Amino acid sequence: MTRIKISIGILCLLVGISIFFGIWINSRCSYMIGEIAEIYEFLDSGDTEKAVYSAKKLDDNWNGFRKKATIMIKNNELTEIDCISSGIPYLIENDSDEAHSRLTEMRHMLEMLKGGETPSLTRIL
Repeated sequence: MTRIKISIGILCLLVGISIFFGIWINSRCSYMIGEIAEIYEFLDSGDTEKAVYSAKKLDDNWNGFRKKATIMIKNNELTEIDCISSGIPYLIENDSDEAHSRLTEMRHMLEMLKGGETPSLTRIL
């Protein structure tokens, strides 16, 4: 009987941690997607300084998220976003046309990451 209680306790702990990290990853990705929309607005209005500042802030937020997210997410899923995130401020500073495509790519990858970590019945089964 004690083994069953310990097993149930461990299972409940794992489910709880999984739900917590799923919600945390979902909220952080949503926040970063919002930051990307803000950078788009600055670029469209021609305010390069604010766009560069927001892009650096996005990169800092991504790096902080990445350090903690490696506990629950495979590293290869995060590496490509890491490369894109670090290059965006420099593309904006140099008025590169590629900045919009990189921002779009990062937003898409964050949405995929967010969707992949959201608990659903089909993912569990």
